[in-house]
Amino acid sequence: MFTDFADPETGPPWRAEPLPTPGEALLLWSLRRMVVMIDAGDARCHWVHVALQQRYGDDGQGVEHLLRCWLVGLQRTATRCLVVGEPACALLLPDEQMLLRALRHAGDAGADSNATGQVLATLTGNDQAAALTPLVAELRRLAQL
Repeated sequence: MFTDFADPETGPPWRAEPLPTPGEALLLWSLRRMVVMIDAGDARCHWVHVALQQRYGDDGQGVEHLLRCWLVGLQRTATRCLVVGEPACALLLPDEQMLLRALRHAGDAGADSNATGQVLATLTGNDQAAALTPLVAELRRLAQL
């Protein structure tokens, strides 16, 4: 009926990546909320706006804007629907893992500069998504990840 993930070596399948840092978790929650609001036909989510303002101060609006631009860019370049969880979902879904991987690679000085673009292209199934790399790098810088 159920699988016991008590063994730390096998662990749950959704923990293939490191757990999100608090900053990444806030961005993931914000992204999930924004997706819900876009699907509902609203342009903004008040709760995301407030949470980002509290966490990032004056830069909160910039972080919110970059997240929205990232969502629109992914929406326009993806050849398939990306799957994200509900805002309160405790699981880290595979597409969300890829989004966090792209965010982590975006600012790594030692990483290949094309790593973020390759992750985004793999995620969306479209090489045009690599054009979002500077946007993701700026999001990482502004969010101080």
